Amino acid sequence: MKAIRLGYEVKSGKEVCIKPAHLIVTGITNLSGKTTTLEALIVRSGLKAIIFKTKIGERSFTQGTEVPPFFRDRSDYEFVKSLMEAYTKEKLFLERGTLIRLCKGTNSLLEIKKKVDDEMATGKLRGLNQEIYTRLQHNLENLIPQVQCANFSNILRIGEGINIMNLERLEAEVQSLVIQSVADEVLKTQTGVIIVIPEAWKFLPQKYSNPCKRAVESFIRQGATNNNFVWVDSQDMAGVDKLPLKQVSTWILGYQAERNEVKHTLDQIALPKKMKPETNDIMTLERGHFYLSSYEGVKKVYAQPIWLPDEQAVQIAKGEKSVETVSAPQNLTPLARSLPVPNPMPAPAGCAASSKNELTELRMDFFNKIQELQNAINAQRTEIYKLQSAAQPLDVDGIVAKVLQKMGPGQQVNTQQIVEHVLARIPKGTGGATYEVAPLEKLKKNFQEEAKNRIIGEITELSPDEKKVLKFIETQDKLVNVTVVLDKCLHLSTTGGGNRTKVSDIFRKLALLAFARHETHNNLAGSNLRKRIADMMGTHGATDAEIDATYQHIIAAML
Repeated sequence: MKAIRLGYEVKSGKEVCIKPAHLIVTGITNLSGKTTTLEALIVRSGLKAIIFKTKIGERSFTQGTEVPPFFRDRSDYEFVKSLMEAYTKEKLFLERGTLIRLCKGTNSLLEIKKKVDDEMATGKLRGLNQEIYTRLQHNLENLIPQVQCANFSNILRIGEGINIMNLERLEAEVQSLVIQSVADEVLKTQTGVIIVIPEAWKFLPQKYSNPCKRAVESFIRQGATNNNFVWVDSQDMAGVDKLPLKQVSTWILGYQAERNEVKHTLDQIALPKKMKPETNDIMTLERGHFYLSSYEGVKKVYAQPIWLPDEQAVQIAKGEKSVETVSAPQNLTPLARSLPVPNPMPAPAGCAASSKNELTELRMDFFNKIQELQNAINAQRTEIYKLQSAAQPLDVDGIVAKVLQKMGPGQQVNTQQIVEHVLARIPKGTGGATYEVAPLEKLKKNFQEEAKNRIIGEITELSPDEKKVLKFIETQDKLVNVTVVLDKCLHLSTTGGGNRTKVSDIFRKLALLAFARHETHNNLAGSNLRKRIADMMGTHGATDAEIDATYQHIIAAML
């Protein structure tokens, strides 16, 4: 396979290419340029790629074809065990033997759940056995509805270029199921496909199991034979399982701000200690600048975005132009959408094989035509941006000078007012500069949006039990105690001291984030989410209607 251009070497401006291989890109989100780098590498590779969008409001990978999430239900022990460990965030010990017996002879999670329910209904379970079955029943009751409510396809259809699976509204455990199913299917049936694993700390965790880990490990060990590669997108390496990373040969290391993570980055650069970059070199990397560490050596590189012309990328690499002077053009086209592939149905009696083949060819031709149209639109978008970039910058000083010449001597001149008036009449985005007078109201709306996104982000980081307790508290019009939460919300034994401590810790964490009120002397918790929203958005002039709309939006996102 041909080498893929990454960008240009810093200072020298020489072209830097990498061989197609498993790789990882690290760096702080929104400050390092990880997504832009991955998008450019995928397009230049000429391979098909599958991207998973896992965070609500995520703006990465705005080009491509959106395809339905792919999932096939399984019930083997290893799969169910890793799924439950991902949900509970702890390893299974006592439940292992029972779970092995339950998984034998089943074809889905529903069949396992039925076995558990039947055993619980006998009323013969006592002591430890009752505790094990209660835990399994609780886990399955929470996992199965997540799988049933999602709109999955049982056929994986991959088109040319970037294919995007939108998993934003699914819980983390269900997202793991989709990624695991896709990795298994691509490994068995596809060639020339890149799978991009987002949020590696979440889907390839170091401390506990996850359905993705075993599938990704097999994919990394066997996939390269058929030109199938895993590309990992990770903010850092601290919480990522090191077993799959051992097979990664290309490391693209970007900006880090935390000193321990800077040390991990420096350790990964394959140079003698005296020749390694300094700590400050990592902590001052500009957007799009990375240290490339691969089999061919180590280089500091400016990763060229797909929308940036070659000559400008070389200028930035040489330091002749600042990276802050360029920005991605506004995306002119929305994501293309791939129609869900219907589940295969049995052919009617007497249906000829030729008719089925013709139908398949017709469907394939339709998808190919859609993709060709998308490629043509993207090509037009690139040409428009080149024309905009080539335009001469406006000479604002020259315009002001011409105006002053037209004015008679002795007149009072407010130069600043003239400049603002001229700039206000210049079309936004002309040439290489952008001028915009932002009204105060617009600034307030921006701050309100940031406040809303911050709250959503904090809720997303909560564990499943913490989210469930928060939802329960929001439905109550009074303070609730630990016993009520254990019995009515988590459905756990109220006699275990460990369970009571767990709920108390959740109360404290929700209170720390101001999502709940916590009366520590009686250990009671109550609703506070709407007040938290009002406190954060009210500072920026949000009305009661806007606060209420944001509250309803966040509640819907929690569902």
